[in-house]
Amino acid sequence: MTVESPEVRTTIATLVRVQPDLLEVHYNKGCLLTPEHLTEVQETRRRIMGDQQYAMLTIIPKDVDFSLNAMEKDYLAEDRSMGLVLATAIVAKANMIEQLLEIYFKYYPQPHRVLVTDKEAKARRWLKSQLAEIEREVD
Repeated sequence: MTVESPEVRTTIATLVRVQPDLLEVHYNKGCLLTPEHLTEVQETRRRIMGDQQYAMLTIIPKDVDFSLNAMEKDYLAEDRSMGLVLATAIVAKANMIEQLLEIYFKYYPQPHRVLVTDKEAKARRWLKSQLAEIEREVD
């Protein structure tokens, strides 16, 4: 699988490969999270990261809206089946989105490490520590 350039824009987000094992997904202000748009982000994420195992930081601004049917799909299932996602930290600036994500991850449990918070600095620290811990486990 080929790896795309480190920064790619989709309809609703910008995805940035900030290091070989870390992808950041920055959702656009005011975007609408629909199944189609989330699938586009999912496919772009796979193109950018290729077969590399990685952690992901997702930042969702306060004014993002969502379509209820966006909750009906496990967008990490394929990556999970291939063992690619090591840890996911999601920064949800809107309380409602944060609560929906908590429900989503209860409905679609992930075997990898997951953090949902409204604090970006906390998410970045957590991801850094998770990657370090995973690296120690491998060594």
